[in-house]
Amino acid sequence: MASRREPYTPCKLYIDYADGLAAGDYILTSGGSAYLVQATRPSPSKPERLYLDCLRWPSEQIPEEARCYQLNWYRRDR
Repeated sequence: MASRREPYTPCKLYIDYADGLAAGDYILTSGGSAYLVQATRPSPSKPERLYLDCLRWPSEQIPEEARCYQLNWYRRDR
């Protein structure tokens, strides 16, 4: 079972190739996590990347008419 964090806590994410993603949209993950996007800003070095300020959000509280984006996590090699 995926670990759960407290809802409504702030977090920072980045996402590549999410054309049209804007503040007020929601991001859903395959693991059942959800995020409300509060602000976006482009990466200065990678034009395809957006940095996001988000709030963790209970997925059952996402409005039906909301715009949602599916996010698939992948392991980042260091």
